[in-house]
Amino acid sequence: MYAAPEHVDRGPGRLLRPAGLLLFAAAVLAVILAVAWQYGWHGGLALRHSAAQARARLQSATLLLDSGQYRAAQAQLAPVLRDPRSRLYRPALLTRWRIALTEAFAHAAGTAPRRRAMRRLRPLLGQLIEAGRWPAAQWRSLAREAFAIGAYALSAKAWLAAARRDPASARQDRERAARAWAADGRGARGGRLLLALAARSHDPLRQRTFFLQGMGWLEGGAGAIAALAAGRATLAHLPSLWRDRAIVLFMARLALAAGQPQCAARWLSAALERRPVESRR
Repeated sequence: MYAAPEHVDRGPGRLLRPAGLLLFAAAVLAVILAVAWQYGWHGGLALRHSAAQARARLQSATLLLDSGQYRAAQAQLAPVLRDPRSRLYRPALLTRWRIALTEAFAHAAGTAPRRRAMRRLRPLLGQLIEAGRWPAAQWRSLAREAFAIGAYALSAKAWLAAARRDPASARQDRERAARAWAADGRGARGGRLLLALAARSHDPLRQRTFFLQGMGWLEGGAGAIAALAAGRATLAHLPSLWRDRAIVLFMARLALAAGQPQCAARWLSAALERRPVESRR
């Protein structure tokens, strides 16, 4: 059997030893990585680079907004808004809203461009409110801006979200939400919210104010029968209000409008005789 000599020189095409193979593979890999880097692949730094680029876009959009370049500012945000998973997606939503709001009010009132810009605001604001999880201060800012553009229902939602986020200021936020519902033509909803505030309050003046205003809105929005039922239920928790002549007169008038003259007569008689009013009878 023929065997090749052990020390034959195979010339330039001789086989590489293992160490040579490793060096060759490392060199090829280095070339591949260098080419990939040149064409934009940065390996483990890709996410970090992307976040830095998004932050730069946000800063650039803010600068462009401050200089009145609204279209250019929106263009800077577009790539960030395409990635809802980005940490900067929510700040980008807020920045887009500020750009659109500023641009809308930059047009003269009553002009066609102003009207078109105002129509574009509500969907953007609705998206912000649906996104949720804003701090209480941001919710209040959105609520005020919504009210300013006539988006009263969105304003009410934002005020209620602020109330949930910050219980210490919940009473004021719910009161503003009630006023936003009333401005939206939903007086019954706003009235019920004020009655709930009256029932929770420990301040007699606020109890009286919330009750009378809430009842007025509720009657206007839902009618005398619904208002009468809600008023009696609220006064069951606040019996001291029956000593207020204005409230007794209001309830008596409401009872007459609701077709319950016996209740009206009984309440008026008790008030005149300074007897406790039995509201449930």
